[in-house]
Amino acid sequence: MELEVRTIDASEIGDWVDCMGVGFLRPRAEGFAEFYLEQVELGRTWGAFDSGNVVGTLRSFATTLTVPGPEQVEVAALTNVTVAPTHRRRGILTDMIRADLAASVERSESLSILIASEYPIYGRFGYGPAVDTAVYTVDATSAHLRRGGTGSVELVALATLRKEAPALYDEVRVRQPGWIGRADHHWDTMLHQVEVPGAEPSKAYAALYRSESGQLEGYLLYEAEAKWQDWRPCSTLKVDELVAVTPEAYRRLWQYCTEVDLVTTVNAADRPVVEPLEWMLTERRAMRQSGRYDFLWVRPLDVCAALSARRYLVESGVVMEVTDDLRFADGRYLLEGSPRGAACSRTSQPAELVVGVDVLGALYLGGVSLRSLADAGRVEVVVPGALERADLMFRSAVAPWCSTWF
Repeated sequence: MELEVRTIDASEIGDWVDCMGVGFLRPRAEGFAEFYLEQVELGRTWGAFDSGNVVGTLRSFATTLTVPGPEQVEVAALTNVTVAPTHRRRGILTDMIRADLAASVERSESLSILIASEYPIYGRFGYGPAVDTAVYTVDATSAHLRRGGTGSVELVALATLRKEAPALYDEVRVRQPGWIGRADHHWDTMLHQVEVPGAEPSKAYAALYRSESGQLEGYLLYEAEAKWQDWRPCSTLKVDELVAVTPEAYRRLWQYCTEVDLVTTVNAADRPVVEPLEWMLTERRAMRQSGRYDFLWVRPLDVCAALSARRYLVESGVVMEVTDDLRFADGRYLLEGSPRGAACSRTSQPAELVVGVDVLGALYLGGVSLRSLADAGRVEVVVPGALERADLMFRSAVAPWCSTWF
């Protein structure tokens, strides 16, 4: 029997979840399939079938992505991608991704985004790494702020944070390139407001920041690992999420993290590659970037819509040839952009630059410079001066960052 790739129906969710668990080396607990069924859109949930057995999984969901401007773009977020180890090298992944990308085009979603489990896989499907994420280690014993924060930090129950955090998150999201929308079920699961079969009990602490006038301006979610050595405390505080609407909220929440009793080390993952905290410390060496990794990948589908949606650092224009092996974005485009708006259309004018669609995806949010990509041999410069002009255009005044796993 030939392999079949199609969307699943509700009766197949159990087999689909089991296959996903095998792929991610995480067997799913009893009852998880029924729980997960409430979170997925079956029309966007793909399975590969061999003689009726699920041997591949993939799904997408609609969300908003903040792009330089800032502006909001509707995108498809790709996730839960697995192929059974018994069925590798048979084109299953290619068939599933092609099907979902084609469906996204039909829905007029100009971009597809994902977080890659393995780096080499997704470039060949036109995705480029557009946003990096950083991990920081802070020596709490010597991390003193040049100026202490004002306002107050209050420990609250996770249920209270569930009520307050989404609005604060969205206030930051609409101005931070790279951030995406979060569905209610994401918040419920993240803050342990629903029982997820097989999930471990929460160890999280939650806190809210209020300004001196009583305005709610930030929140903190963290865990702590208690440890003692030679009768001295050396515990670690792990920042799961720190969201601040104002600089004062940011300063005060970080101050809280470094001043918790018994804590000597603060670890924070899923943070921006440039963290203002280091410039707030009297000793920058108290903080170090202990890791930096690719995070959000972007795949243009409708180049005109995608490039018209964002804003550009300077007013200028460029003609780009985009190559795409899957043919979704193939073509030559005239882009005219500025801080106020942009227009992009197909053109017969000679190309000034030639880029792969994955390179355009990496460039899209302004997280990497076009010159760096050209120096790496990823951009063909046809017209002298076009590289410098386009490099200035695509830069973002606000570095992209994404803090949401999906």
